[in-house]
Amino acid sequence: MPLYHTPSLTFSLEEALDIRRTLARRFDISNDAIRTWRWIRKSLDVRHKNPKFQGIIELDLKIQSAHLSPAPQPFDPIFPQIKDTSKRIAVIGAGPAGLFAALTLVKAGLRPDIYERGKPVERRARDVAGMMNSGTLNHESNICFGEGGAGAYSDGKLMTRTKSEYIPHILSQFIAFGGAPEIAFEAHPHIGTDKLAPILKNIRAHLENQGAVYHFDTYIEDLWIEDNLCRGIIINGTKLPYDAVFLCIGHSADDLYLKLQNRVLMQPKPLAIGFRIEHPQALINTIQYGKYAGHPLLPAAEYAVRFNHETLPSAFSFCMCPGGRIVPSQTTSDTRVVNGMSGSARNGRFANAAIVAQVGPDDYTDGPLGGLEWIRNIERKAAENMPPGIAPAQRLLDFLDEKTSSSLPNISYKPGVISRNLNEILPPKIAQTLRTAFKTFDRQMHGFITQEANIVGVETRTSSPVRILRGDDFTSVSAQNLYPLGEGAGYAGGITSCALDGMKGVIAFLHKVT
Repeated sequence: MPLYHTPSLTFSLEEALDIRRTLARRFDISNDAIRTWRWIRKSLDVRHKNPKFQGIIELDLKIQSAHLSPAPQPFDPIFPQIKDTSKRIAVIGAGPAGLFAALTLVKAGLRPDIYERGKPVERRARDVAGMMNSGTLNHESNICFGEGGAGAYSDGKLMTRTKSEYIPHILSQFIAFGGAPEIAFEAHPHIGTDKLAPILKNIRAHLENQGAVYHFDTYIEDLWIEDNLCRGIIINGTKLPYDAVFLCIGHSADDLYLKLQNRVLMQPKPLAIGFRIEHPQALINTIQYGKYAGHPLLPAAEYAVRFNHETLPSAFSFCMCPGGRIVPSQTTSDTRVVNGMSGSARNGRFANAAIVAQVGPDDYTDGPLGGLEWIRNIERKAAENMPPGIAPAQRLLDFLDEKTSSSLPNISYKPGVISRNLNEILPPKIAQTLRTAFKTFDRQMHGFITQEANIVGVETRTSSPVRILRGDDFTSVSAQNLYPLGEGAGYAGGITSCALDGMKGVIAFLHKVT
C-alpha cells in the first residue's frame, strides 16, 4: 500500500498523548490499520497560552484510503560530476559553509584541501573549557575559531527563512552524520552543542575517506591575487597554487578582511547589536504555556519578540536558547563578546536570548570596514578595566532605570561577571532603543520585565559586518576563481543558510568547469 500524507492537522495536548488513536478517530480507520506514522512537519502553537501541536503526518496504512493524499516523491538533488578530478581546490574555513562546500566537492570526485586556523573539535573543546573556567583565551582556538566554526558552540539551530529545494538534503546530511531524526520535520530544529562535536568528527572522517585533506592550526596569511585572478593562498610567505579558492572564513576574521580590503571589492552591511538577556527557564515556561507549564509533552519554551518604531531603530530577540547558557565569544583579549548555547536536551535552569537593535552603514565610519571597526570599539569598551574573560552584567530593571546594579544574582555566564551599566557601554541610540523596546516586549510576553531578568554584554556578532561582493556565479567581482561564501562573506547567517551557500557556490563552480 502507498504511504499517505495528512492535510495540516492540529492536536491538543490530550490528543497528542496518543497520536495513533487520534488519527484513527479523525480518518475513521482502526488503530490496527496504521502500520506506522511519522511527522513530516511539526510546530508548536503557544498562542493564548493554550499549546497545540500542528503539522503534517505520513501514514503507512494496511488499507487504501480515499481521504488522504499519496505521499509525494522526495526531491533527490542531482549534483554535477566533474571529469578533471585533478583540479586543486582550497576551502578556507571548516564552519558550515566550508564543510558543505567540501562535502559537495568530494561528491563530484574532487579532493579539496580544507584549511582551518583553529583546532579539531576535540582539542578545541579543551581551549573553550579553559576560557570558561579561567578566562584564558586562545586567540586561534575559541568559540569562534576551530572546526565547526562559531556554530559548533551554539544551540545548533537549523531553521532558516531561506527557501531552497536543497534544504531537506542539508538536514538529511546532518541526520546521516549523527543528528536526531526530528531535525527533518521540526519547525524550529536544533542539534545542541553536545551533539555537534560527534557530528563534526563524523563529517571529518567521511571527507578524509573521500580524499579531502584537513590542515588544522593553519593560518592563511593572505590570498594570492594577480591580475584580477585568485591563483591560490599564501602561508608563511609561501604561495600555494589552486584552481579555485572557496573563502568560508566566518564573521570574525578581521585580519583577512584588513588584508583584502584594497584588493577585493567589499562593502559594509547592516548589523544588529545589543546584549544577552537571561531569565529562569521556569518563568519563560509559565509565560508561554500558562497552566500547561510542566506538561510532559512540552519542551523548554522558546520566544520571539520584536519592536518597530517610527523614529527609533527596530529591535528584536535573536538566537533564543531555551535551557541554555551565555558564553564568551571574543577572539581577542581586549574585547568582550557574548553568545548563547544549549545542549540537545535544553534542560538548563536558564533561558537566554540576544536582544539587539538594528544599525546600518549610516551609523559607521567611512570605508568597507567601517562597521567592523565600529563594533570592535564597542567590544573594547565592554572589556575596559575587566579581569580576563569577565563580562559586564546588569539587572534588567536597573538597565531600564539607567543605573549600575548594586548586586547580581546567579548568571550562567562563565568565567564570571562584574556589575556595569550597559547604558554607558552601548551607543546612546542603541541603549535608548532597547530601553523603549522592553515596554513592547513586556506587552508581547507579560512578565518579561522582571527582577529575575539579567543582561550580559555585549552581543555584537549576530552577523558579519562586511559583504565581499560577488556575481551570480558566486565568484568575487574582483578576483576570478575566488568564491566568497557563507556568513563571513556577508551572504548567509546561521548553520543551514551557510551550509546552503557553501553547497550552491560549489555547484556554480562545477557547472562552470564541467
